[in-house]
Amino acid sequence: MKMTVTAFEDDLALCETEARETITVPRRRLPVAATIGDRLEWQGRSIRILRTETANRRREVEQLMDELFED
Repeated sequence: MKMTVTAFEDDLALCETEARETITVPRRRLPVAATIGDRLEWQGRSIRILRTETANRRREVEQLMDELFED
């Protein structure tokens, strides 16, 4: 299952799945380097950061923000 980290609350990570459902995951289950906005893949007992998807998504968001807030 792929998901995006949307927030951290205490020892929980709030993540949005591709089905646009919000799930909570114990923060200790995530990779130590995981931050808000990271795309993750959860397979079995393993959760890994999808670095390429995360970078692509951040670029897309930056481009949209640039278009919205042009001088």
